[in-house]
Amino acid sequence: MKKGILLILLSISTILLVSCSSNPFTAPAGTEIVESDTISFTYYNGVNSEKLFEYTFSNEYFYFIGPLGINYSFTTINNYLEISDEFIAFLEYYEGNIVYDKYLNDSYGDELKLSLGATDGNYNLSKISIDNNIYDVDAYISIENGLKIIFSYTQFYHDEQLIIVPYHLAIIAYDIHELYLKEYLPADNDYVSEKAILTKYITHIIPLPSKVGFLSSFHNNDDLKDLGYYSRIIIDNTSNVPHIEEVCSDTNTENCFEKQYSILEGIIYNMHLNSVITFYQDNYNGRYIEEDFIFTINNENYKIVLISGVLQIDYSDQAGTTEDIVNFEITKYDD
Repeated sequence: MKKGILLILLSISTILLVSCSSNPFTAPAGTEIVESDTISFTYYNGVNSEKLFEYTFSNEYFYFIGPLGINYSFTTINNYLEISDEFIAFLEYYEGNIVYDKYLNDSYGDELKLSLGATDGNYNLSKISIDNNIYDVDAYISIENGLKIIFSYTQFYHDEQLIIVPYHLAIIAYDIHELYLKEYLPADNDYVSEKAILTKYITHIIPLPSKVGFLSSFHNNDDLKDLGYYSRIIIDNTSNVPHIEEVCSDTNTENCFEKQYSILEGIIYNMHLNSVITFYQDNYNGRYIEEDFIFTINNENYKIVLISGVLQIDYSDQAGTTEDIVNFEITKYDD
């Protein structure tokens, strides 16, 4: 179950150790090959865009972007020693904010074929011996501004030197939606035949511990048509004539509505409830206001409800295991 959630978050499969293409620089379908020294993430909240993450390597490397623009797939056409050093430095930079999943992989044998730097039509592969074991690793990285990075790679030692072969890096923003506009539409409007309301949203990034699965209650049974992440059409059961409403600025404003937010809920893996509380206390001014546990990011307060639990994981070929989890529900908090 946990790996399945990870695959959903990453969205796409990536290039592994050996490519099938005769041209090392051919990008897989749905991706674009780039040569750059930078990986970055620009967050669009429905109204404005802001670059919230950027990491610069010491040299330029080839990687694939796509299909969503937040997924970086690293091809083995780069010089394996150079890019290994880059990602060892990357992990050291974020050490202290990383949770690792490490899986022994005995399918490679005692050597790998890695590139010394591809040229046109030639991968320039070299056989690299493995000192002992080889591991597939998922590194879950928490960024202070609430972003999450999931970095997947293979790790082994060659002649007592640590080697990292990067595969995939995804940058993820978990967020809550804030409704800021309602446009009441007549029947037979530009979207649907029914009388409806066009609703528009901005989003706010919500920080979460490293390993999560989540379900946002953004949509409900009144939805008629999803117009994308920042707007949707819902049924209009009122008698209102066509007009536009915004958030009320004071109690005397007419044709307005009180602030409305979605709910973010899901599961935090491999953590006890007290550890989750400590995460918010140490990083986001987590504190109790009477019986409510509140945290703050970007000068906005949120209430989080936490419930301890245990997840049973069953395998087809081995005994099942249990895992500590914490169920969470996050809502906007207004004093």
